Amino acid sequence: MSKPRPDIRPRHVYWVLLGVLLASVASQVMPRTGPFAILLYLFTIFSLILRWRFPLSPTTMLADMAVVIVASLFAPSNVVFLPIFVFYFCVHNKPAFTIVALVMLARYGSNFSWWLTALAIVSGYLLFLWEKQRVRLENEVDSLRQHLHEMTQTEEHLLTDQYATEQVSRLLERQRIAEILHDNLGFELTAALLSVKAAGTLLTQHQFDKALESQQKAEGRLANAMTQLKTAVRQIEPQGATDLGRITNLVESFVYPVQFSCNGDMALLPAYVRQLLFVSLQEALTNISKHAQPITITLSLEITQAIVRAVIENDGLATGEPATFGSGLRYMRRRIEAINGSLSIQKGETFRLIMILPLKE
Repeated sequence: MSKPRPDIRPRHVYWVLLGVLLASVASQVMPRTGPFAILLYLFTIFSLILRWRFPLSPTTMLADMAVVIVASLFAPSNVVFLPIFVFYFCVHNKPAFTIVALVMLARYGSNFSWWLTALAIVSGYLLFLWEKQRVRLENEVDSLRQHLHEMTQTEEHLLTDQYATEQVSRLLERQRIAEILHDNLGFELTAALLSVKAAGTLLTQHQFDKALESQQKAEGRLANAMTQLKTAVRQIEPQGATDLGRITNLVESFVYPVQFSCNGDMALLPAYVRQLLFVSLQEALTNISKHAQPITITLSLEITQAIVRAVIENDGLATGEPATFGSGLRYMRRRIEAINGSLSIQKGETFRLIMILPLKE
């Protein structure tokens, strides 16, 4: 297993470069070993450590740099400390704060001081740009994570709503079946049971003619019950034709003429798929009426054992972006993707919306 690559950040390079600058300055200060120069060197290190330990504003560094500038007026060789302050202000993108230091370096600096200053300016601004890019990328990553979190929550809510809707649909369907059976079969079966009991009582009393008559009534009741059962089964069967009628009515009542075709059996669709298909087609047609002025609109449905494929195409291209990025299509996409379906848009000479809804998980 390979070791993870170390995460090198701008602040790590910042302290390395500061160490290089301090070491370079020390190489110029130590040969003189003047107590004032050493004190100024320690003062510079303390100033940097203070800002590492406490979140002080870069503006406060002006006071420390002023001390070095005043010291350089009395001993010009002390300008060698100024590149460290130039580096600090470049890293914090404060170029105006370096003007006085650059003037002092131009007046009193040596070739070594200028080389050190050039290194401080280039490396300082490179670190500033690196840090700026890193912060921007981190913000983008955080934004994407937030967006992904919101999408995950939305998907969970949609799936929860779908499950709740399916549960309610099952309960309502059971209630409808119970009502149909009770209304259509309850009376006939109860009457047939009473007739059978009456026939048994008459047989024990040796009233055979009346027992036979009661038996015939029971048979008639049972025949009626069978007829009612067949009627109830027809009522309970999937209402594919009714759903196709809803879509047909939706198309016929649309403000623009629509060429509609359907290939397949609507009865194959589960109830929640039929409802999702209807509201999605309704939303798509509504978007066309809002954002387009078509001459020709086509709507085709293809139903197989595995999927439903709906294609809506119009030649009245939208004049703006809402047809592509509106909230209606966004919510439609989320509802479709919640059942592992897909929604795609093809925009060329015509505007085509393609929906695919799976029938099996």
